[in-house]
Amino acid sequence: MTLFFDGSKCQRGGGAGVVLIPLDAEPMPLSFRLDFPCTNNTAEYEALVLGLQVALHLGVKSINIFGDSQLVVNHVMGIYQCKNEELQ
Repeated sequence: MTLFFDGSKCQRGGGAGVVLIPLDAEPMPLSFRLDFPCTNNTAEYEALVLGLQVALHLGVKSINIFGDSQLVVNHVMGIYQCKNEELQ
């Protein structure tokens, strides 16, 4: 399975987009509204977490993850330290 994620913020909250692509099925695009004030980084993290939760619910055991947030990707890979306690 492959997971692509992206998040964005706006004045009233934010949004999270996820596309899950199984090896043997059609892609599953998903979108989520974030009904709370957030930063763009928070929205990116929420998108990743929501995508992983869906993948776990589907019973996925192995996954490749792609995102356009250098901060989030490098946090997950352990290259950057996460300084924001809310995001740890």
